[in-house]
Amino acid sequence: MSSAFFMGNGASALDGKGRFALPVSFRSVVNAQSHEPGTMLVRGDASRNKCLTLFGTKAIEDFSNKADNAATPSSAADFDQDPEGVDFWSTVRTVTIDSGGRFSLPPAFKRLFGITDGLFIVGGGRFAQLWAPERFLEVNKTNLLAIEECEMFLDELKAKRGGQA
Repeated sequence: MSSAFFMGNGASALDGKGRFALPVSFRSVVNAQSHEPGTMLVRGDASRNKCLTLFGTKAIEDFSNKADNAATPSSAADFDQDPEGVDFWSTVRTVTIDSGGRFSLPPAFKRLFGITDGLFIVGGGRFAQLWAPERFLEVNKTNLLAIEECEMFLDELKAKRGGQA
């Protein structure tokens, strides 16, 4: 795994073509953590998390190794019926980032996670979290810096919306 880490917070408003922009600092980490620059993985498990998880494609090797180490099927049928593996891998999507850092999220991810015209991005080391800003503020009560930055971003979005929340 790369020694590049997602640190800090960022935000992006939806552009006219339905894309968000990944901040430069996050983009460089994605590129360091991916086999191909401009490619990232986004995981959306709405049953367990209130946000999306972003990581580089090299993480697949770590996930695969963990699955291999945990898998001790007594027969091929047991292995084929791995519900945890299906639940994990079926919630991962490959997302392409263009040269300007713009990307689109799958519509189902946006709907399930309440993402509309703004995205708040939180660094988490080997991964980053992608939040609907309002949801981030509902859930997080301890990271005062991130809360302040998210509130400032929501104020900017509100101004772009013409004062409407």
